[in-house]
Amino acid sequence: MEQSYILTFDIEEWYILQFHGQGSVDEYAGRYDVLLDRVLGDLGKRGIKATFFCLGKLAKQFPSVVRRIAEAGHEIACHSNEHRWLTDLSEKEFYEDTYEALASIEDITGEKVKGYRAPAFSIGSRNKWALNILSELGIEYDCSIFPASRDFGGFPEFSEDKPVIVSYRGTEMKELPINVTRVLGRDVAFSGGGYFRLFPFPLLKKFIGKNNYLMTYFHMRDFDKGQKRVWNMRYFKNYYGIEGAYDKFIRLLDEYDFVSVAQAIKGIDWESVRKIEI
Repeated sequence: MEQSYILTFDIEEWYILQFHGQGSVDEYAGRYDVLLDRVLGDLGKRGIKATFFCLGKLAKQFPSVVRRIAEAGHEIACHSNEHRWLTDLSEKEFYEDTYEALASIEDITGEKVKGYRAPAFSIGSRNKWALNILSELGIEYDCSIFPASRDFGGFPEFSEDKPVIVSYRGTEMKELPINVTRVLGRDVAFSGGGYFRLFPFPLLKKFIGKNNYLMTYFHMRDFDKGQKRVWNMRYFKNYYGIEGAYDKFIRLLDEYDFVSVAQAIKGIDWESVRKIEI
């Protein structure tokens, strides 16, 4: 497989912070608008296109967010409707959630959504049926599989952390999973979220250098130094490294040639990738 460094974002904060009672729109929406504009500006300066996985409810309630991303020439994909984990949904509920999300997003962009990422990477061994529903709704690729254990999802039985074709009950789907690397006897994802903020940049480069495939996953809150902090058991994981996260992100952009998922898919010889029955 040719080298593929893929840049993706999960766009959700505008909706879920309000939904979970973490403040009013007036308190945080403007801050995230500024962060998004900063990201879009820095990508534009470098000629980088990325994939932005957006919530359907966000498209419905904050259409300007999705519109600004699309107008900057980036790919818009689906991150569910309400950010409910698939482990909590029945097949009927998942179909309805995804259908509504796609309708809301496509109403803003005017284009068919081709990609999907489950909240918290929550497609695993217990809900593989989700891939059949995604295919039925016209989704062409999925980026939901996290091939290790994690708090709210994960698929540790999955054997690959590079692009494959997965097959389940006669349905085939292009799958571009998250990367993992072995650290102290544990598989961890290093290309987004807390571990990206935790690991120093030279160590990140070492991890990246082990493979010619990289799937990143960033959120606006990963760069939000001014966010309201909640003291709980996940405090370290949620907030460590935020002060320097954006500078590290810019170093990453300057070090590697990133593309969107759609661009990466065009460069992959899908006839030669591994096919996995799950």
